Amino acid sequence: MAALIRILNPGMTTEVYDAIARGAAASLKAAPGFQFHVAFPSEDGVVVVEVWDDPDQHMQWFDDNVKPQLPPGTELSHEVTELHNVLKP
Repeated sequence: MAALIRILNPGMTTEVYDAIARGAAASLKAAPGFQFHVAFPSEDGVVVVEVWDDPDQHMQWFDDNVKPQLPPGTELSHEVTELHNVLKP
């Protein structure tokens, strides 16, 4: 079942997010199970929201492509919500 993944990045600036996103965008678009990605600044940092076919696909891609690029000491959280329906154009 599809899942919405919400990644909270306390203290992350949009500049750090942009640098990581530049390096990860191509592999994200090609990742099995990836559906879409959005990001926005919040009071606490940058919030990333993605939809994947399966949360395990997200975690595998994240661990391989994003985690190695995170600044030392970065502590973020992943919230997973199983989706009932995803409507695509």
